[in-house]
Amino acid sequence: GKEIPGQASLVFDVVLLDLHNPKDGIAIENQLVPESCERRSQTGDFLRYHYNGTLLDGTLFDSSYSRNRTYDTYVGKGYVIAGMDEGLLGVCTGEKRRIIIPPHLGYGEEGRGKIPGSAVLVFDIHVVDFHNPSDSVGITVNYKPSNCTVLSKKGDYLKYHYNASLLDGTLLDSTHSLGKTYNIVLGSGQVVVGMDMGLQDMCVGERRTVVIPPHLGYGEDGVEGEVPGSAVLVFDIELLELVSGLPEGYMFVWNGEVSPNLFEEIDQNHDGEVLLEEFSEYIQTQVDTGKGKLAPGFDFEKIVKNMFTNQDRDGNGKVTAEEFKLKDQEAKEEHDEL
Repeated sequence: GKEIPGQASLVFDVVLLDLHNPKDGIAIENQLVPESCERRSQTGDFLRYHYNGTLLDGTLFDSSYSRNRTYDTYVGKGYVIAGMDEGLLGVCTGEKRRIIIPPHLGYGEEGRGKIPGSAVLVFDIHVVDFHNPSDSVGITVNYKPSNCTVLSKKGDYLKYHYNASLLDGTLLDSTHSLGKTYNIVLGSGQVVVGMDMGLQDMCVGERRTVVIPPHLGYGEDGVEGEVPGSAVLVFDIELLELVSGLPEGYMFVWNGEVSPNLFEEIDQNHDGEVLLEEFSEYIQTQVDTGKGKLAPGFDFEKIVKNMFTNQDRDGNGKVTAEEFKLKDQEAKEEHDEL
């Protein structure tokens, strides 16, 4: 044509950017594999990882580190490009690997954004953690006292120390740094479901590690500024104190025989009506003298007010002898009163 004369010798200065064969699969280079690898990722797992994405010549096109958050996805399910979907299978938590992806398993002939068409992609990944939606809480007992007969159960009041971290060891929180224990009523919804499960059947002095998947922890949202979304949590726990709770549905029980003249004892001014103040004073006396027991870990005033309200059938702020019945006299009804 007009630009290249006939019979001309041509000189091309070439820089090879990349090459691949349509038959190529992905290539994996292991850079760091943790010594302890109890489990490897498989199809259906939800994985959180960091990555740097480059072309074969080293040109950076994307990085999760620059966004200061992991990339989170199910693996083996087609949520990411085919090469990455395959390359994320069989990894350990904490593993670092390089995944080289040919274009037919990446973004193809058209490319995407900063990625040219038909480009070979290189991803250097660091696996932060992964879990499966079917996972339950993992419990490892690190120490159990020789005398371990009283075990924690729903309704018990527990005092414990904990260190909370991510699977990569990043410390999130610790009661030791605060200088005080964490106190809850087990099974009352005061902690995440996974922690309620992890604290079951412990004895005082026991130490255990509880691993909580996000669907039993803080979920996809996490806690802003504290817990990343979809994070697996690790709690190292030591149970320091256990106060046995009451049977389910009860906020107060008698430790001995119940007085046959109970209403008269509460109604100290003998006017045939019991006010909240009289009721509260009476319950406090029974607890102080050991004749009765309140559910541990709850606010005294709230419990007593709830008990009083259950007795006050007409809601007029007074309990009469007619309204007053013992719980065991009401087999067909459910009340948390005396």
